[in-house]
Amino acid sequence: MTIFATLKAAWRLSCAAGLAALLLGAGPAAAQGYREAPILAEQVKAGTLPPVAERLPAEPMVVKPYKDIGRYGGTWRLSMASASDISSLVRTIGYENFTRWKTWSPDVPQKDIVPDVEMNVARSVDVSEGGKVYTFHLRPGMKWSDGQPYTADDIMFWYEDVYSNQELLPTKPTWSVRGGKPLVVERIDDYTVAFKFAEPNGLLLQWLATPANDEEANVPTAYPRHYLQQFHKKYAPDVEQAARAAGQQNWVGFFHSKADAWRNPDLPRLNPWIVSTGIGQGSGNKVVAKRNPYYFKVDPDGNQLPYMDEATIDIVADPQVMLLKAANGDFDMVDSYIGFVTTPENKAVFYDNQGRGNYDFYDVLPNRANLMIVSLNLTDKDPAKRQVVGNIDFRHALSMAINRDEIIELVYLGQGRPYQVVERPESPLFDEKMATQFTQYDPAAANALLDKAGFDKKDANGIRLGPDGKPIQVTIDISVLRQPWIDTAELIKRYWQAVGVELFINTSDTTALNQRVENNDHDAAVWSASGGADTLFDPKYFFPSSWASFYATAWGQWYSKDAHPEEPPEPARRQMALYDEIMATIDPAKRLDLMKQLMAITAEQFYTIGIMQPTTDYGIISKRLKNVPPVLLASTEYTHPGAANPEQFYFTAP
Repeated sequence: MTIFATLKAAWRLSCAAGLAALLLGAGPAAAQGYREAPILAEQVKAGTLPPVAERLPAEPMVVKPYKDIGRYGGTWRLSMASASDISSLVRTIGYENFTRWKTWSPDVPQKDIVPDVEMNVARSVDVSEGGKVYTFHLRPGMKWSDGQPYTADDIMFWYEDVYSNQELLPTKPTWSVRGGKPLVVERIDDYTVAFKFAEPNGLLLQWLATPANDEEANVPTAYPRHYLQQFHKKYAPDVEQAARAAGQQNWVGFFHSKADAWRNPDLPRLNPWIVSTGIGQGSGNKVVAKRNPYYFKVDPDGNQLPYMDEATIDIVADPQVMLLKAANGDFDMVDSYIGFVTTPENKAVFYDNQGRGNYDFYDVLPNRANLMIVSLNLTDKDPAKRQVVGNIDFRHALSMAINRDEIIELVYLGQGRPYQVVERPESPLFDEKMATQFTQYDPAAANALLDKAGFDKKDANGIRLGPDGKPIQVTIDISVLRQPWIDTAELIKRYWQAVGVELFINTSDTTALNQRVENNDHDAAVWSASGGADTLFDPKYFFPSSWASFYATAWGQWYSKDAHPEEPPEPARRQMALYDEIMATIDPAKRLDLMKQLMAITAEQFYTIGIMQPTTDYGIISKRLKNVPPVLLASTEYTHPGAANPEQFYFTAP
């Protein structure tokens, strides 16, 4: 699962019968009939839209508002950082997966945080053969945003013509492959399909609830057969000519462009708001989405959702401009996942402008294992440097040489705790010993440990010499967009200099940084660590699972079968075997035990040097926007704010 779901709830899901009962779709709406937004009622009256009862499925999904039955109307004003910031759209106006994360209630004590999955586009599921077969039941009468039926044929189009097409999808999503064999989907009837796997897929429902920036991972809800088949070479013989006429090199690029919901307003969708002005259209700096008249959810009184008429998402690349607009009240919701400017150093700005901007504050419980981690490259191409950083005493010493309390106070304004990379205290996988090991600032002990490790000789400048007789120098790559990381690195440079290790800081854009890491051209790199409560879905910070495991990118590529593989040592191979076993295990207790074994190896190997784990983040919200919980969970996997049901957010009257 994800933020705390993979933690506790996923561990508890124990049998197919219990799971099926848990995930049964919501019952029909109120018996007194359905109602709709005034803007849609006018279209019905004019004869341009069918009555609301004909637009809804036979059993709409009933969404219980967080507090109140809302009122119709208004525009939800949001922001995104760039045209490539698709995740902001997916998590706000586009979260309609097969399954979804249940809304977490802040009324639950923190130690009992247990979000769970529920059915969404699919009405219910039966799980059989120990987790190898999932039979999904759809909602009869459900429709795409253009009024066409959503049926098993749409899922089969995705499976047969997209997923199984090597040109469109050469690499299969991780969740869909078990035992080295890809998913098989079978059509049972118009509203029933079966997903079949070679081995148990214990977390399928959680995978399907997880948001994705690419539509291929967002599977059955993204591909309307009736629309997209006209751009597929299997159904359209002249598609290559049409592709070239549209400026595409081939039919594959043409198809993907037509399946892009954020740039193609003509694509039918299932979302509460449908894009009418996409990325790069109109003025080019705003995405506009209008309410979906065929949206399949209602509130308990039978009011068709969403309450808000539309959403606008401003594309603002400059962080300072974003800060000024947010503080001015130009957006209805901003936090560290939406707008990205509610940093500790900006909090005073928001406090000073709270009255003028007409907003309140809310808390965000972030899913971060660590806000900044230093990853020394254990697979460095330089043999001498590899020998140095591969010495675990060297890594322990550099960790103890860092004054985390000073960093937290100076850079993060006191907001955080000096931890290594570890799951959050709310998680059953939290390990306090792992969190605090080698975090005590002790330069004397660090010096002694470096001497013991064999790096006791120094040059005239006091820099220790490596096994090649050269000064130990580490170049660390940092994204130029992350000023707090750069400021922290400047402090670390001073700390390490004091114990005889020279640090050079190389800033670059994120693309260049990732390219250096993927090619294994780095000595060290900085990033934050997610996986504070969803290690099952994001394990790269705890063992080398891909190139994005900055501390051992070549080992990670061996596991992920990537371009630059190098067989890792036994401890990492043991973790990889444990992870494979975890993903094939449906028994919650066994899965938890396996994860503890994996994390124990992480603690022993001390792959990374963590700086601090944040306690809570904050956000600002328009005083007019209602039905938003005062505390929200947020992570890469647990969809924020989508899991809080934005379709039931509403505005008070002006």
